Amino acid sequence: MSPGNALLFARLSLAVMFLWFGVMNFTAVGTQITGSWIGGHAFLSGLAEQAGSAAKTLGVYQIIAAVLVGAPIPSGSFRRIGFAMTGLYAFIALTVLLTNPVWIEAAGGFPAIGSGQGILKYIAILGLSLWGGSFENSRMFAQRHTDMRMWSQPVMWLGLILVLGWIGGMKFTAVEAAGIEPLVQSSPFFSWLLGLMPLQTVSNLIGMIELITVIALVGYWFSNTLFRIGLALAMVTFVLTLSFLFTFPASWSAELGGFPALGRAGHFLLKDLPLLAVCLALMSETGREGTMRRR
Repeated sequence: MSPGNALLFARLSLAVMFLWFGVMNFTAVGTQITGSWIGGHAFLSGLAEQAGSAAKTLGVYQIIAAVLVGAPIPSGSFRRIGFAMTGLYAFIALTVLLTNPVWIEAAGGFPAIGSGQGILKYIAILGLSLWGGSFENSRMFAQRHTDMRMWSQPVMWLGLILVLGWIGGMKFTAVEAAGIEPLVQSSPFFSWLLGLMPLQTVSNLIGMIELITVIALVGYWFSNTLFRIGLALAMVTFVLTLSFLFTFPASWSAELGGFPALGRAGHFLLKDLPLLAVCLALMSETGREGTMRRR
């Protein structure tokens, strides 16, 4: 895949995610989710009583960002504004890891990550926004944006490493195995494994595959071949997790009538769409038109 085609998929994935999240913020579910995050935030807790207004304001921001990134607007300047907006959102979302109770106290707290798993994905999304914003620039700023294209890649790489490594490591714990049980049971790709081995063994197997993927991704620094194998494994992982949107009933909000109203699980799973775009972006950078081949 060329960087140009990868950029198109990156734009589509970010636009879909931000538009969907933005529309959801005008619903009761969106207000509930926004309230739960800002209520525990060290700097935003004062807005908890206005969670509905905060959710709608955030929704408008997300919808504008989605339109600027995804719409076929001739001017690249508008797209870069959209990428800047998605990147800023990802950066602010990451502050939740430092302020909110996102760790599993029953497992001893940090580094046993709980609700922060979804927030962790914003590292890769931040890198994807930087990467997308580095294209279609004027000659005056060509060098600046070429540098941004280069520096965005280790950010995307780090995002993949942390998501797959951290969540993969959690698969070896009983609390995480219990957490994935309903997803595994409802999936035709995984449910058959429960007939062959205990739940914890299934969780360990998934975690082992994710950690093997992380090891292969380390090839980013010395082997394009090994790195591309890691990216291929990561893409399979994200495609399979995205399939839970279709097989796991709790992905959709029952109180809002189900599809297309996302539930909390749906919000978490949909973030794997831009992570898939991250893999394609990094894969394109190892090709003939990419920048990694010149390292």
